[in-house]
Amino acid sequence: MLISQSTHTQQARPTQKTPAPQPKPPAPQEDGYAPQDRFLWDSWVLQDDDHYRLYHLDAPTDPDPDTRHDRAQVRTAVSTDLVNWQDEGYALTRGPEGSWDDKAIWTGNTYKKDDGYFFFYTGRNQRDGQTQRIGLATSSNGRDFERAEKPLLEADGRWYETNEDSPIYKAWRDPEIVQDPESGKYLMYFTAKTKGGDEKYKGCIGVAEADNFEGPYEAKPPVLAPGKFAQMECPQVIQKNDKVYLFFNSMEKDYNPEWADQVGGPQHGLHCYVGESLTGPFEPVNGDGLVTGSKDNLYSVKLLEDKKRPGEYQAIGWYMEDREVEVATKAAATAVPGPAGAALRLLEKGCTLSPPFPVEWDGDSIKVQTGRKEV
Repeated sequence: MLISQSTHTQQARPTQKTPAPQPKPPAPQEDGYAPQDRFLWDSWVLQDDDHYRLYHLDAPTDPDPDTRHDRAQVRTAVSTDLVNWQDEGYALTRGPEGSWDDKAIWTGNTYKKDDGYFFFYTGRNQRDGQTQRIGLATSSNGRDFERAEKPLLEADGRWYETNEDSPIYKAWRDPEIVQDPESGKYLMYFTAKTKGGDEKYKGCIGVAEADNFEGPYEAKPPVLAPGKFAQMECPQVIQKNDKVYLFFNSMEKDYNPEWADQVGGPQHGLHCYVGESLTGPFEPVNGDGLVTGSKDNLYSVKLLEDKKRPGEYQAIGWYMEDREVEVATKAAATAVPGPAGAALRLLEKGCTLSPPFPVEWDGDSIKVQTGRKEV
């Protein structure tokens, strides 16, 4: 996303630099991309001149994949086709001992503006456990980022649950920046929890506002708090057809049982709500808000506008688990019979990046065409 016209502030001045990454040979990509012997999960893509730059959470493979969350750092890779990626090593690693982000670096978004790169991200430290804060790092090349000494935004107890209040699912993360075309102000959307409501199902999308792209940002009331999910992760805002589409990801375990009963069961995947304003109100698309479901095996799904077809989008996420699937194909020589004609069997390998899938967008009906059927 290209964001223009911002004013630099002292708060965002970087002071510490991540060591230069060491390029590595391409990893095998038949089963989905990930650097060799590494976990890949939450990711986002920046369209950068004649190529794409991928940023993703990274950790060494381990028999217990849940340990990756405490070891996460951000890695980067480049591609010209969104399928074949060249690993370029780390873009941002955890901070030095005693810093606000010295334990793990979590999900955010990266932007190119004024010939510089700006990475808004989530950080955790060794002292505060699951406490999450939002920070900013900058770069001149999109690969080597320098962090600021202090976080940019911390949990605000006026409207949001603070870390002290959270018995489960602490949430203050996954920043996304959008400029309001009318006011010129910058809005930061993020994953949070409401101050009140059900103890578990109060996941929300929060917002903060700033006059300048780099801040300072001031928290405002949530823009979407439906009371239907424990977590609403990795928000993305797309303005299209004079409407605002607010996307987020949620898992089956995050569904309020009452809402699950209404929509035919809980789902892993991408959800979307639509409204007339950047701050809502919003209503679910497709009746139930679901864009990709458990059958698609995708998470942290992000939409990327097709640079050759403005207004058209592709969707990329990471595979949640190993799964053999059947895919329609024109390559009859390598195909096996399928219910709709020729089909190819392949393995979707967990914790790897998917290829891009076309998005079917008809009014407020949005679907991702994965073409996958589980074998």
